[in-house]
Amino acid sequence: MDINKIQEQFNFIARKYDNQRKCFIPCYDDFYQRSISLLKYYRDDFKTIVDLGAGTGLLTKEIYELYPQAHYVLIDISKDMLKIAAERFKGLNNFEFMESDYVEDIPVENCDLICSALSIHHLENNDKAALYNTIYKKLDKAGCFINLDQFVGETETINNLYEEWWQNYIDCSGMSPEEKSRGRERRALDKENTIRETIKLLKSSGFETVECIYGFMKFGVIMAIK
Repeated sequence: MDINKIQEQFNFIARKYDNQRKCFIPCYDDFYQRSISLLKYYRDDFKTIVDLGAGTGLLTKEIYELYPQAHYVLIDISKDMLKIAAERFKGLNNFEFMESDYVEDIPVENCDLICSALSIHHLENNDKAALYNTIYKKLDKAGCFINLDQFVGETETINNLYEEWWQNYIDCSGMSPEEKSRGRERRALDKENTIRETIKLLKSSGFETVECIYGFMKFGVIMAIK
């Protein structure tokens, strides 16, 4: 993973990031809200929640609605993204913000929930495998990992259709040519897996209960329970 390139891209886009999410994610509400509502049916007592690649805190914002009493740790390599996240949760004393590369380590112990949105697909396969091992170790018993991400289709034919449909959606979103160009530059950094490959990697890390709980074209949500 080229950390410097990723930092540069996301520091640049930080202020516009929230406004552009619905332009890039056609299933935004299902992806960020309805899918994670399943967590509450599993456990309502998460105490320590860690968001990997937290960005401006979009995913944490939705999880906070479910677990307002939990302690949150937001980790990201982009200090500019984290500044916006800190503004979002200003005045709340149950939040920490860490500028860190979570691939190297997750500096939090005894986690109940580890989550991530649209971040892990930037990693190479060996880094993903190492990360999933770390996540499994950092979770307490009955802890949970939920990953909202983009994936490659199982076949080249279908994935090409996904890509064409998605590009047309973005082209019709109203974003400026510059914003679209920046989006394509970020896409060039992607290292997508299939959902099946991701589940296999998670099971190899020790998780027995792993399933895709939501999917729409290239977007999916995977839940793993320790």
